[in-house]
Order: sequence, then structure tokens, then C-alpha cells
Amino acid sequence: MLFNELEKKKVFFFNFLKCSSVTKQNMETRGVVLYVFLVVTVTVTVTTVNGDGDRILEQLDQNGKFFASWEIEFSTKIIIFELTVETIGYIGLGLSVHGGMNNADIMVAGVGPNGKPYIGDFHGIGNTIPRRDKQEDWVLLSGVENGTHTNVRIYRRLDTCDNEDVPITSDTMNMIWAYGVTDDLVYHSHTRGTHVVNLLDTVTIPTDTSTFKQWDIIVDTPMPTTSFSYWCTIHKSPRFLGINHIVGFKPFVKTKVAIEHTHHFVIYKCEAPDHNNEIFEPFVGDAGGECYGEKEMATRPTQYCKNILYDWGAGGKELFLPEHVGFPVGTRNTEYYMLEIHYNNPTRITNVQFLTGVSIIYTPKLRKYDAGMFTVGHTVLASLLLPPKSQDFKIVGHCSPECTTRGIPPEGVKIFNVLLHTHLAGRKMKLRHFRGNKELEWIAKDDSYHFNFQKNRPLREERKLFPGDQLTFECTYDTTTRPNVTIAGFSTVNEMCEVFVWYYPKIPMLACSSFYDIQRLFPAFGIKKVKWVRGFNKDSQPIVLEPVHMVNRTFAEYLDTEIDWTNERRGSLQNELHYTPHIADCASATLPGVTQELQNHLPQATPPTNNLLNDIPPRPELVAYPNTHNYKPFNECPQMGKFYMKR
Repeated sequence: MLFNELEKKKVFFFNFLKCSSVTKQNMETRGVVLYVFLVVTVTVTVTTVNGDGDRILEQLDQNGKFFASWEIEFSTKIIIFELTVETIGYIGLGLSVHGGMNNADIMVAGVGPNGKPYIGDFHGIGNTIPRRDKQEDWVLLSGVENGTHTNVRIYRRLDTCDNEDVPITSDTMNMIWAYGVTDDLVYHSHTRGTHVVNLLDTVTIPTDTSTFKQWDIIVDTPMPTTSFSYWCTIHKSPRFLGINHIVGFKPFVKTKVAIEHTHHFVIYKCEAPDHNNEIFEPFVGDAGGECYGEKEMATRPTQYCKNILYDWGAGGKELFLPEHVGFPVGTRNTEYYMLEIHYNNPTRITNVQFLTGVSIIYTPKLRKYDAGMFTVGHTVLASLLLPPKSQDFKIVGHCSPECTTRGIPPEGVKIFNVLLHTHLAGRKMKLRHFRGNKELEWIAKDDSYHFNFQKNRPLREERKLFPGDQLTFECTYDTTTRPNVTIAGFSTVNEMCEVFVWYYPKIPMLACSSFYDIQRLFPAFGIKKVKWVRGFNKDSQPIVLEPVHMVNRTFAEYLDTEIDWTNERRGSLQNELHYTPHIADCASATLPGVTQELQNHLPQATPPTNNLLNDIPPRPELVAYPNTHNYKPFNECPQMGKFYMKR
């Protein structure tokens, strides 16, 4: 505990020196000064409240002046915050879906000039002084200050059933913060900001780090000047003396320019078909190259790097695996890995260079289970299609029961972590789980997806996945500001819909996805003939050959020129993409999927040479939504009805 709450009517004090060793070390490395509140004390009467979940501590500002910690008491469904701020004025903390003041749930607290702590419950009505709530839902536990700092401990229910509050759910949340020089609630000028969090997420902190070792996979190369690029480099592992377990990952994306231009990166394990891994050695230490350009694919061994080890997205933080799980390495004395970096450079700036990569934490002390990862979603093909100026347009990808029957052992596997991923148009995502004629509780959901905050999300309870189960991943998009269609692709202005699933014990499965058969769209759009061109920058879309007046236009260019996106056409396309059976796309280390893209982002375009998908080996498997009883989450506030504002 960061705070020790003594019995009623006793003295409270804040003592950062009581931090756990891991938290304290993390703070020290950020140059944070640890303060002890022993100078001025305030005696108050409070109710004793202690959380039964993980306690998380984060620095909200850039200068180390505003710290917040929180934990959940799941038995009573409340959240407890502790705020320590370098001020003797008021402290403001708000919960906002979109990051601004408007409709935010705001708490203001502090210690007044008379030495008594105070608290107020407000809601934002724009960029002005917030308005007091009719119902007070924030509760003060304690408040202290000394000559420089103020500390308050507060709590509220996760869902207050109050229209003027914001429910705390698994969705991504913006914590808006501010503080004043005095206790007068006036405009806070530069002492304010926003910090993105997942308040209900758990966190894994290793208890025994004595055997941990570290190896770095980091690239220092000039960023390509194209608007986006996938840049691949080959790296050699340390020399292993037997099997080790990877137990953690610390992303190395430190500078402002690195954060701005590194959209995501993936680490793959490389394995040559004939086990002649020496083919990777000549590429170790070189500057790397485009991952999937035709020239690079012909001269670099990137196609042999398929097994995902780790995926990091913008805003992601360090990840430690549960203490009974580790990712196995060391089957050979030396192993090779590929770092694939998605650089985002929309303004095509030049002469920019920065470090990007990850520090891998491993140990020779083996854990009980080997971990693995596979992807679920819609294959990166142009049938992932979003009309312009559309709100709440949904794309779906299925992991079929046939795929899980073939790929998952009878005893099943356990999912313990997920990373949800779309690009800039993504707004909501949900990973659904079906078994037989019943839908189970959703594995993951985020109705407030934040493109610049893509982090691995440990599950509070591991989920068992059995043969015959179906997973369905839903992505909801907003293109209301876009005048043209958006299709699947690898640029951030294109779209994806996929979730990276961590599980154990490790099996050969790499991906379990699906795609809508794009040829079904051609007649409705008046397209008579197309060709498919290999190449990364083709975005997995066909080239139109007929009608002849649109010859050599891309699929997207044709739609932008020829199609009038009426509401009726938009709705018809939504129903078609959402509910029509998909082609199941299941891939493992030994069984490639229907398309090359499925194998861990290998974007080699689709293989057909005419207007049909006849060149793809026929697969009998189709997959759609099962006919089941859908899961309905418990409604905490039934009396509020459908007009309850989930802001």
C-alpha cells in the first residue's frame, strides 16, 4: 500500500517510501523525487475502505508534480484514488470518454485555509468552470497537506447510476487533471492535462527477479521518407545454454519523435525450412530494409520469420507475463528474430533518426507453461471496406469452430492477455466467445478505443478455449470526416481489424481469422473484370480491368469515382459484410492459411489473376455468426432505462 490508513480519528500521513520495491525503482528511474508527508497533519473522521485489486501508480504530468494511484474494491464495486500533487491549492481529477471537459465527471478536493479537507462532485459543461452535481458521488477518505504538497484519498462507485457521472468500465478512459495555486476554483491555465488509462485492468509485477536477464532488440536507423513503411531488421539472440523462458517486455520508444512516428512493431521468431538458420547471419547488424517489397522479399529471408513473439502498439507499456507462464527460447544455442517496425510518416519528413525496439526479459528458471500467441480478426483484404462519411460501421472477423477443432487440443488452452488493434478510424472493439448454442461473457471490450493508446491488456480471469469454440472479433469505425472509401491496408489511413491473443500452453496455431469474399461485391458495383498485383503497397486490393473506362484504377479509386454512397447502399453493404458467411482462414506453423497476409501481416497481396478467387485452393469452410443466445452484460442501473448517458 502507498497509503496506510490508521483507525478512525487518527493521524493520516502519506509516505512514498512505503512503495513496493518495483514501483519505487520505476519512479526513481524517471527522476521522481519521493516525498514524505510528515510536516502538517489533519485529523478527520473517515470510513475505512481498502481495495482488493491491484494498486497502480502513475505520473499524470510531464514534470513529476501530479501522481495518481488507484485500486478497485470488487466486492463493493468501488474505485479508490490517492492523489498527491505539488500544490497547496485545489486538486481536480476528471473522468472523460473523449478527453475534454464537456460531459466529464469531475472531482475537486483539497485542504482549505482552515485546515479542513473538502471535496466536491462536478460535471463539465465545456471549457469553463464545471457545474456542481445534484448528487454527490465522490467520497473523501482523507486529506493532508504540508508546505508544498497536498494529498487526498477518495472513492466512488464504478457506476453511480447518475446521469451527471461517467461509468467506469473496461473501456479506455481519459483522466483529465488540474490543480490551482489556491483553493479558489478558477481557470487552471497550464496546470492541467490528460492521461489515458484502462482503470479496471490488472497488472503483473514479478515477485522474484533474481534470475532475470535482459537482451535488447533495438534499431537506430533513419526513418524512411515514405508516408508509411514496414521496416525489417534481423537480430541474433544471446547464446543460450538450454531452454529459457521470456517473461517480460519493456518497449524502448522513449523520445518524442519516436513516439510520434512509431505506430507499432512486431517481433517474429525466424526459422528456415531446412533448419539452416545460418541464412539469417549475413543480415544481422545491417540497416535492414522494407519488409515486403518485391526486391527485399527476393533478397532477404523475411518470409521465414512467421511466429509472433511480441506486439507493441502506440501508447503500449511494459508487459510481464503471469508467473506460471513463459515464452520458450533456446531450442538452439543461437536463435534469430525479426523486428518489424511500422513507421508512420504522413508528412514525409526527412533526415529523422531515433531508437525503437524492445528489451526482452528472460530467465533460465523455467515456468510451468509455455506461452504462445495467435491473431483473430478480418484478413487484410479489400473486402474490409468502409464507406465514406459513415458512423458506427462494423467489420467482423471469425475464428471458426472448424479451426479450433483442428488446432486446439482436447484439454483446451487458456487466454490470459489480448491486444486490440485497428487504425485511425477505429472506435470500438469486442472479442466475443461462443460455445455450442451459448455466447459466453465477452473476453474483451473497448467502446472508447484510443489509437495512440494500444496496450496489452491482461485478463483479470483467464479464459478457457476448447476445440469447437468460436471467437468473433468486431470492430466499429467512424469515417464521417472522410470523403473517400477506406479499405484494408497497412498504412494508418487504411484499416485493420485484429486482436493479438496470448495463451498457454503453446500450440502451432498462428492465426484464426476470416474474410468476406470480395467477388460477391463486384456485380453490385458494376465491376466486370479485375487483376491482382503482388506488392506491399497495393494494399491487398484488385486493379480494375473492366469496365474499360476505369481500366487500371484500384478498387478504392473505382468506388470513389463511380459509387454514390446513399444511406440505402451503405446499409446494404453493412448487412452484407456483417452477416454473410465468411471464408474461414486458419493458419498454423505447418498449415498456411487461405491467404499469405494471414501469416502474421505478410502483405503479399491476394493471389488471384482474374476477377474470381479461383486461384485460391478451394476450402469448404465458411463461418458466420452462430445461432445462439447472445450474452447480455449485467445492467447496474436498470432504473435509468435506455436514456442513461454512457458518456
